Amino acid sequence: MSDFQGKSLLVFGDSIMFGSGNDGFGVGEYLERDMGFTLHKYCVGGARVGYHEGKSWIPEQVIKAIEDGVKADYIVFDGFTNDCNVTPPNEFPDVAIGEFPQSYAAGDVYTLNKRQADFSRCFDSVIYTFLTYFPAAKLLFVRPHNMGRRTDVLQKKYGERAVEICKKWGVPIVDLYHESCMNTFISQHRDLYTCDSYGWGRGDCTHPNAYGYEIKYMPLIESKLKTL
Repeated sequence: MSDFQGKSLLVFGDSIMFGSGNDGFGVGEYLERDMGFTLHKYCVGGARVGYHEGKSWIPEQVIKAIEDGVKADYIVFDGFTNDCNVTPPNEFPDVAIGEFPQSYAAGDVYTLNKRQADFSRCFDSVIYTFLTYFPAAKLLFVRPHNMGRRTDVLQKKYGERAVEICKKWGVPIVDLYHESCMNTFISQHRDLYTCDSYGWGRGDCTHPNAYGYEIKYMPLIESKLKTL
């Protein structure tokens, strides 16, 4: 029997966690199937870490889990892919990156003000909330692959900030950007590993298909979980 059999797993984040490119069979479902976790899925496609009107807000996903009263043995989460998106005709990311939060008195997600909810402030608060409300849980942040539909400079900037904040709090990381060799700026990777979400006749660069999850994402995620 797996050491993870029946352990409670909470999953937060966006479409990559959700499995939008794989009929909703995402990171949580693979971990439930392959490792025996009991899954509690809160991730939503299009979610942002920082507040963006009309979009799912990851702090609200966390609030829902708290109010559901679920136990968390493990928490796997992502976030920033949509924050660093630039929606035309805008010239700036959907959510400002903000300043690196130096303080350890972040305040939990209940204290966030939507008018000042930049990426860094909210990401810091999400982690603080995990550590406060689920103190026995083992955390894992998933940084996604190099995506051809995000500006290279911006996804590096937001991704490195997320990693920096995780390191501040001692949160383990799976860094698909650097470790998976999945780069959808390369057309072969785009078509092999991501789904044709929009009927373009090619991969969409962003959403892993079954092969993308099974070859690139899950081996690294499952291997890291076994070390926690």
